[in-house]
Amino acid sequence: MRTFAWFSLPTLLALNKVPNYWTGKIAEDERVVFFPTTASKVNSTHWEVPIHGWIFEPETESKKRKALINILGKMFQLKDAEEKKFLNQRIRPFTVDNKSMKYVNIKIGDSIHRMPRSLKDGHFRTNFTLHESHLNSENGTVPFKVVGQDRSFQGTVHLVPPEGISIVSDIDDTVKITNYLDKKEFYKNTFLKEFQAVPGMAQYFHKCKSQYENCCFHFVSASPYQLFEQLSDFFQLEGFPLATFHLKRIRVKDKTLLQLFADPQDYKIRQIEPLLKTFPNRKFIFIGDSGEKDPEIYTELFQKYPSQIDKVLIRNVNNATAARMSGIHHDKWQYFNDGT
Repeated sequence: MRTFAWFSLPTLLALNKVPNYWTGKIAEDERVVFFPTTASKVNSTHWEVPIHGWIFEPETESKKRKALINILGKMFQLKDAEEKKFLNQRIRPFTVDNKSMKYVNIKIGDSIHRMPRSLKDGHFRTNFTLHESHLNSENGTVPFKVVGQDRSFQGTVHLVPPEGISIVSDIDDTVKITNYLDKKEFYKNTFLKEFQAVPGMAQYFHKCKSQYENCCFHFVSASPYQLFEQLSDFFQLEGFPLATFHLKRIRVKDKTLLQLFADPQDYKIRQIEPLLKTFPNRKFIFIGDSGEKDPEIYTELFQKYPSQIDKVLIRNVNNATAARMSGIHHDKWQYFNDGT
Protein backbone atom coordinates (compact mmCIF):
# COMPACT_ATOMS: atom_id res chain seq x y z
CA MET A 1 0.00 0.00 0.00
CA ARG A 2 3.02 2.28 0.19
CA THR A 3 2.47 3.34 -3.44
CA PHE A 4 -0.98 4.66 -2.57
CA ALA A 5 -0.12 6.19 0.80
CA TRP A 6 -1.43 9.56 -0.30
CA PHE A 7 -4.92 8.08 -0.80
CA SER A 8 -7.22 7.68 2.20
CA LEU A 9 -8.88 4.27 2.62
CA PRO A 10 -12.39 5.65 1.84
CA THR A 11 -11.01 7.24 -1.31
CA LEU A 12 -9.44 3.96 -2.44
CA LEU A 13 -12.69 2.10 -1.82
CA ALA A 14 -14.61 4.71 -3.78
CA LEU A 15 -12.17 4.57 -6.69
CA ASN A 16 -12.44 0.79 -6.81
CA LYS A 17 -16.13 1.24 -7.61
CA VAL A 18 -15.26 3.20 -10.76
CA PRO A 19 -14.95 0.41 -13.38
CA ASN A 20 -12.48 2.30 -15.55
CA TYR A 21 -10.38 4.04 -12.90
CA TRP A 22 -7.38 1.70 -12.74
CA THR A 23 -7.53 -0.02 -16.14
CA GLY A 24 -8.74 2.69 -18.54
CA LYS A 25 -11.27 0.23 -19.98
CA ILE A 26 -14.49 1.71 -21.35
CA ALA A 27 -17.68 -0.09 -20.33
CA GLU A 28 -19.67 -1.97 -22.97
CA ASP A 29 -22.47 0.61 -22.88
CA GLU A 30 -20.13 3.62 -23.20
CA ARG A 31 -18.75 5.40 -26.25
CA VAL A 32 -15.77 7.58 -27.13
CA VAL A 33 -16.12 10.31 -29.77
CA PHE A 34 -13.12 12.25 -31.07
CA PHE A 35 -13.37 15.69 -32.66
CA PRO A 36 -11.14 16.61 -35.65
CA THR A 37 -8.35 18.91 -34.48
CA THR A 38 -5.63 21.12 -35.98
CA ALA A 39 -1.95 20.09 -35.69
CA SER A 40 0.78 22.68 -36.24
CA LYS A 41 4.46 22.45 -37.12
CA VAL A 42 6.82 23.06 -34.16
CA ASN A 43 10.00 22.92 -36.21
CA SER A 44 11.27 21.25 -39.37
CA THR A 45 10.70 17.75 -38.00
CA HIS A 46 8.05 17.87 -35.25
CA TRP A 47 4.31 18.56 -34.98
CA GLU A 48 2.22 19.76 -32.05
CA VAL A 49 -0.71 17.33 -32.05
CA PRO A 50 -3.90 18.11 -30.08
CA ILE A 51 -6.41 15.39 -29.15
CA HIS A 52 -9.96 16.18 -28.04
CA GLY A 53 -12.47 13.48 -27.09
CA TRP A 54 -15.70 12.80 -25.22
CA ILE A 55 -16.62 9.73 -23.14
CA PHE A 56 -20.29 9.07 -22.41
CA GLU A 57 -23.01 6.47 -21.97
CA PRO A 58 -25.83 6.99 -24.52
CA GLU A 59 -28.63 5.86 -22.13
CA THR A 60 -31.03 5.14 -25.00
CA GLU A 61 -33.74 4.01 -22.58
CA SER A 62 -33.43 6.99 -20.27
CA LYS A 63 -36.72 8.02 -18.66
CA LYS A 64 -35.44 11.59 -18.43
CA ARG A 65 -34.78 11.65 -22.16
CA LYS A 66 -38.25 10.32 -22.94
CA ALA A 67 -39.80 12.93 -20.63
CA LEU A 68 -37.78 15.68 -22.30
CA ILE A 69 -38.83 14.46 -25.76
CA ASN A 70 -42.48 14.58 -24.68
CA ILE A 71 -42.13 18.11 -23.30
CA LEU A 72 -40.32 19.38 -26.40
CA GLY A 73 -42.78 17.56 -28.64
CA LYS A 74 -45.64 19.54 -27.12
CA MET A 75 -43.62 22.76 -27.24
CA PHE A 76 -42.73 22.28 -30.92
CA GLN A 77 -46.21 20.97 -31.78
CA LEU A 78 -44.94 17.91 -33.63
CA LYS A 79 -46.92 17.15 -36.77
CA ASP A 80 -45.91 13.60 -37.60
CA ALA A 81 -43.67 10.60 -36.88
CA GLU A 82 -40.93 12.05 -39.11
CA GLU A 83 -40.55 15.13 -36.91
CA LYS A 84 -40.54 12.95 -33.77
CA LYS A 85 -37.80 10.79 -35.30
CA PHE A 86 -35.57 13.81 -35.92
CA LEU A 87 -36.31 15.25 -32.48
CA ASN A 88 -35.20 11.96 -30.90
CA GLN A 89 -31.98 11.96 -32.92
CA ARG A 90 -31.09 15.59 -32.19
CA ILE A 91 -31.92 15.54 -28.46
CA ARG A 92 -30.23 12.22 -27.68
CA PRO A 93 -26.66 13.63 -27.38
CA PHE A 94 -27.90 16.22 -24.84
CA THR A 95 -29.26 13.53 -22.53
CA VAL A 96 -26.30 11.16 -22.39
CA ASP A 97 -24.55 10.29 -19.13
CA ASN A 98 -21.17 12.02 -19.37
CA LYS A 99 -18.41 9.92 -17.85
CA SER A 100 -15.80 11.65 -15.70
CA MET A 101 -12.50 10.34 -14.33
CA LYS A 102 -12.07 7.91 -17.24
CA TYR A 103 -9.28 7.64 -19.78
CA VAL A 104 -8.26 5.76 -22.90
CA ASN A 105 -5.01 4.93 -24.64
CA ILE A 106 -4.68 5.84 -28.30
CA LYS A 107 -2.31 4.71 -31.03
CA ILE A 108 -1.27 7.50 -33.37
CA GLY A 109 1.39 6.76 -35.92
CA ASP A 110 3.77 4.29 -34.34
CA SER A 111 3.29 5.32 -30.72
CA ILE A 112 0.74 4.76 -27.96
CA HIS A 113 -0.30 7.60 -25.66
CA ARG A 114 -2.43 7.68 -22.54
CA MET A 115 -5.08 10.40 -22.56
CA PRO A 116 -5.87 12.52 -19.47
CA ARG A 117 -8.89 11.59 -17.41
CA SER A 118 -12.21 12.98 -18.57
CA LEU A 119 -13.85 15.88 -16.74
CA LYS A 120 -17.45 16.26 -15.54
CA ASP A 121 -18.72 16.86 -19.06
CA GLY A 122 -16.95 13.71 -20.28
CA HIS A 123 -14.45 15.72 -22.35
CA PHE A 124 -10.68 15.35 -22.29
CA ARG A 125 -8.01 17.30 -24.15
CA THR A 126 -4.26 17.03 -24.47
CA ASN A 127 -1.36 18.04 -26.70
CA PHE A 128 1.83 16.20 -27.46
CA THR A 129 4.75 16.66 -29.82
CA LEU A 130 5.53 13.98 -32.38
CA HIS A 131 8.24 13.52 -34.97
CA GLU A 132 6.76 13.59 -38.47
CA SER A 133 8.32 10.20 -39.24
CA HIS A 134 6.02 8.72 -36.56
CA LEU A 135 2.90 10.09 -38.25
CA ASN A 136 1.25 8.07 -40.99
CA SER A 137 -0.30 10.96 -42.87
CA GLU A 138 -3.11 10.34 -45.36
CA ASN A 139 -3.79 13.39 -47.58
CA GLY A 140 -2.91 15.83 -44.82
CA THR A 141 -4.70 13.98 -42.03
CA VAL A 142 -3.47 11.52 -39.43
CA PRO A 143 -5.88 8.81 -38.25
CA PHE A 144 -5.63 7.37 -34.77
CA LYS A 145 -7.57 4.84 -32.72
CA VAL A 146 -8.21 3.70 -29.17
CA VAL A 147 -6.28 0.58 -28.18
CA GLY A 148 -7.00 -1.95 -25.46
CA GLN A 149 -10.75 -1.94 -26.07
CA ASP A 150 -13.04 -4.53 -27.61
CA ARG A 151 -14.66 -1.94 -29.89
CA SER A 152 -13.22 0.53 -32.39
CA PHE A 153 -13.09 4.25 -31.58
CA GLN A 154 -11.24 6.37 -34.13
CA GLY A 155 -10.31 9.99 -34.68
CA THR A 156 -8.47 12.31 -37.05
CA VAL A 157 -5.90 15.08 -36.71
CA HIS A 158 -5.41 17.57 -39.57
CA LEU A 159 -1.81 18.52 -40.33
CA VAL A 160 -1.97 22.21 -41.24
CA PRO A 161 1.24 23.45 -42.92
CA PRO A 162 2.76 26.78 -41.81
CA GLU A 163 1.87 28.37 -45.16
CA GLY A 164 -1.23 28.13 -47.31
CA ILE A 165 -4.89 29.14 -47.13
CA SER A 166 -7.26 28.47 -44.24
CA ILE A 167 -11.01 28.71 -44.80
CA VAL A 168 -12.71 29.59 -41.51
CA SER A 169 -16.45 29.13 -41.86
CA ASP A 170 -19.53 29.50 -39.73
CA ILE A 171 -22.16 26.73 -40.05
CA ASP A 172 -25.72 27.93 -39.43
CA ASP A 173 -27.08 30.02 -42.32
CA THR A 174 -23.63 30.03 -43.90
CA VAL A 175 -23.30 26.47 -45.20
CA LYS A 176 -26.42 24.96 -43.58
CA ILE A 177 -29.89 26.52 -43.89
CA THR A 178 -31.16 27.33 -40.38
CA ASN A 179 -33.18 30.58 -40.65
CA TYR A 180 -31.91 31.78 -37.29
CA LEU A 181 -33.80 35.08 -37.51
CA ASP A 182 -37.15 33.23 -37.57
CA LYS A 183 -37.11 31.42 -34.24
CA LYS A 184 -39.93 29.04 -35.17
CA GLU A 185 -38.13 28.00 -38.35
CA PHE A 186 -34.80 27.93 -36.50
CA TYR A 187 -36.04 25.31 -34.02
CA LYS A 188 -37.66 23.28 -36.79
CA ASN A 189 -34.53 23.27 -38.91
CA THR A 190 -32.36 22.41 -35.92
CA PHE A 191 -34.46 19.72 -34.25
CA LEU A 192 -37.32 18.55 -36.49
CA LYS A 193 -36.11 18.46 -40.09
CA GLU A 194 -33.41 16.99 -42.29
CA PHE A 195 -30.42 19.36 -42.43
CA GLN A 196 -30.22 21.30 -45.70
CA ALA A 197 -27.09 22.72 -47.30
CA VAL A 198 -26.88 26.22 -48.71
CA PRO A 199 -26.78 25.61 -52.50
CA GLY A 200 -23.33 25.59 -54.01
CA MET A 201 -21.32 25.89 -50.81
CA ALA A 202 -19.79 22.40 -50.96
CA GLN A 203 -18.77 23.08 -54.55
CA TYR A 204 -17.27 26.44 -53.55
CA PHE A 205 -15.23 24.76 -50.81
CA HIS A 206 -13.88 22.23 -53.31
CA LYS A 207 -13.07 25.06 -55.71
CA CYS A 208 -10.98 26.66 -52.97
CA LYS A 209 -9.27 23.35 -52.26
CA SER A 210 -8.23 22.97 -55.91
CA GLN A 211 -7.40 26.64 -56.39
CA TYR A 212 -5.24 27.25 -53.31
CA GLU A 213 -2.13 25.35 -52.25
CA ASN A 214 -2.29 23.77 -48.78
CA CYS A 215 -5.96 24.74 -48.37
CA CYS A 216 -7.45 23.69 -45.01
CA PHE A 217 -10.95 24.10 -43.58
CA HIS A 218 -12.14 24.97 -40.08
CA PHE A 219 -15.79 25.09 -38.96
CA VAL A 220 -16.21 27.57 -36.10
CA SER A 221 -19.75 27.68 -34.73
CA ALA A 222 -21.77 28.46 -31.62
CA SER A 223 -23.43 25.05 -32.02
CA PRO A 224 -22.58 22.64 -29.18
CA TYR A 225 -20.37 19.59 -29.50
CA GLN A 226 -23.48 17.47 -28.84
CA LEU A 227 -24.42 18.07 -32.50
CA PHE A 228 -20.98 17.20 -33.87
CA GLU A 229 -21.73 13.67 -35.10
CA GLN A 230 -24.90 14.70 -36.91
CA LEU A 231 -23.20 17.75 -38.43
CA SER A 232 -20.21 15.66 -39.49
CA ASP A 233 -22.48 13.08 -41.15
CA PHE A 234 -24.37 15.90 -42.89
CA PHE A 235 -21.20 17.49 -44.29
CA GLN A 236 -19.94 14.12 -45.49
CA LEU A 237 -23.27 13.38 -47.19
CA GLU A 238 -23.26 16.79 -48.89
CA GLY A 239 -19.69 16.33 -50.10
CA PHE A 240 -17.90 19.05 -48.11
CA PRO A 241 -14.13 18.66 -47.69
CA LEU A 242 -12.88 17.34 -44.36
CA ALA A 243 -12.52 20.07 -41.73
CA THR A 244 -11.65 20.67 -38.10
CA PHE A 245 -14.52 21.54 -35.74
CA HIS A 246 -14.51 24.30 -33.12
CA LEU A 247 -17.86 24.17 -31.29
CA LYS A 248 -19.28 25.14 -27.90
CA ARG A 249 -18.58 22.91 -24.95
CA ILE A 250 -21.66 22.76 -22.71
CA ARG A 251 -23.05 20.47 -20.02
CA VAL A 252 -26.83 20.33 -19.62
CA LYS A 253 -26.57 19.82 -15.85
CA ASP A 254 -24.72 23.04 -14.99
CA LYS A 255 -24.47 26.73 -15.85
CA THR A 256 -22.46 26.07 -19.02
CA LEU A 257 -25.85 25.37 -20.64
CA LEU A 258 -26.41 29.13 -20.58
CA GLN A 259 -23.51 29.49 -23.01
CA LEU A 260 -25.88 28.35 -25.75
CA PHE A 261 -27.66 31.68 -25.43
CA ALA A 262 -24.61 33.87 -24.86
CA ASP A 263 -23.38 36.51 -27.28
CA PRO A 264 -21.38 34.63 -29.95
CA GLN A 265 -18.93 37.46 -30.61
CA ASP A 266 -16.55 36.87 -27.70
CA TYR A 267 -16.79 33.10 -28.09
CA LYS A 268 -16.00 33.05 -31.80
CA ILE A 269 -13.09 35.46 -31.45
CA ARG A 270 -11.64 33.19 -28.75
CA GLN A 271 -11.90 30.25 -31.17
CA ILE A 272 -10.55 31.96 -34.29
CA GLU A 273 -7.75 34.09 -32.84
CA PRO A 274 -5.62 31.08 -31.79
CA LEU A 275 -5.67 29.91 -35.41
CA LEU A 276 -4.37 33.29 -36.55
CA LYS A 277 -1.65 33.28 -33.88
CA THR A 278 -0.64 29.66 -34.47
CA PHE A 279 -0.34 30.14 -38.24
CA PRO A 280 1.05 33.67 -38.77
CA ASN A 281 2.25 32.86 -42.30
CA ARG A 282 -1.06 31.47 -43.57
CA LYS A 283 -3.71 33.55 -45.32
CA PHE A 284 -7.28 33.31 -44.10
CA ILE A 285 -10.67 33.52 -45.80
CA PHE A 286 -13.56 34.09 -43.39
CA ILE A 287 -17.04 32.95 -44.41
CA GLY A 288 -20.16 33.78 -42.39
CA ASP A 289 -23.64 35.25 -42.57
CA SER A 290 -25.37 38.50 -41.65
CA GLY A 291 -27.99 36.85 -39.40
CA GLU A 292 -25.97 37.26 -36.21
CA LYS A 293 -22.62 38.95 -35.62
CA ASP A 294 -20.26 37.44 -38.16
CA PRO A 295 -19.69 40.82 -39.90
CA GLU A 296 -18.73 42.43 -36.57
CA ILE A 297 -16.62 39.45 -35.48
CA TYR A 298 -14.68 39.30 -38.73
CA THR A 299 -14.27 43.08 -38.81
CA GLU A 300 -12.75 43.07 -35.34
CA LEU A 301 -10.33 40.31 -36.32
CA PHE A 302 -9.49 41.99 -39.63
CA GLN A 303 -8.51 45.18 -37.85
CA LYS A 304 -6.12 43.21 -35.60
CA TYR A 305 -4.71 40.90 -38.31
CA PRO A 306 -5.11 42.79 -41.64
CA SER A 307 -2.14 41.16 -43.36
CA GLN A 308 -3.35 37.62 -42.63
CA ILE A 309 -7.01 37.93 -43.64
CA ASP A 310 -7.26 37.76 -47.41
CA LYS A 311 -11.03 38.20 -47.74
CA VAL A 312 -14.33 38.10 -45.85
CA LEU A 313 -17.42 36.57 -47.48
CA ILE A 314 -20.82 37.13 -45.86
CA ARG A 315 -24.06 35.40 -46.88
CA ASN A 316 -26.63 38.18 -46.75
CA VAL A 317 -29.76 36.72 -45.15
CA ASN A 318 -31.47 39.93 -43.97
CA ASN A 319 -30.72 42.63 -46.55
CA ALA A 320 -27.71 43.88 -44.61
CA THR A 321 -26.14 47.08 -45.88
CA ALA A 322 -22.50 47.84 -46.57
CA ALA A 323 -22.39 49.80 -43.31
CA ARG A 324 -21.91 46.58 -41.35
CA MET A 325 -18.63 45.99 -43.20
CA SER A 326 -17.34 49.55 -42.93
CA GLY A 327 -14.30 48.46 -40.89
CA ILE A 328 -12.91 46.40 -43.80
CA HIS A 329 -11.55 47.82 -47.06
CA HIS A 330 -14.16 47.44 -49.80
CA ASP A 331 -12.01 45.15 -51.96
CA LYS A 332 -11.55 42.70 -49.06
CA TRP A 333 -15.20 41.74 -48.43
CA GLN A 334 -18.25 40.62 -50.36
CA TYR A 335 -21.90 39.73 -49.73
CA PHE A 336 -23.32 36.61 -51.41
CA ASN A 337 -26.59 34.66 -51.53
CA ASP A 338 -25.30 31.12 -52.13
CA GLY A 339 -22.22 29.33 -53.37
CA THR A 340 -23.19 29.21 -57.04
